[in-house]
Amino acid sequence: MSDPTTPRTDDGLQPERTSLAWQRTAISFVGASLLFLRWATHQGPTVAIVVAIAAVTATWMFFHTRTRLRRIGRFFPAPGLEPATTEVLVVCAATAALAVAALWITLTA
Repeated sequence: MSDPTTPRTDDGLQPERTSLAWQRTAISFVGASLLFLRWATHQGPTVAIVVAIAAVTATWMFFHTRTRLRRIGRFFPAPGLEPATTEVLVVCAATAALAVAALWITLTA
């Protein structure tokens, strides 16, 4: 058996696929938030705040998960690697908040 703390010479494709999936999620999140700009003339600064918060969340998601997966990719698949619980919870909460904001903005426009 190999030592789980020994760096691997072949990172494999799974960490790369996971990194690409997080990047696509961040890009999709930005795209969805930019759809709010349609109501910018009616809602004013509320839409700008929603878009700014979504852009900050997507930027954090993109760079944080990329750094995390690059860090743990050398040791994949090692037992005891922590799941991305924080990242998943942040993305779920941000998506739910974006959905609530979308409903509120479209119903009040």
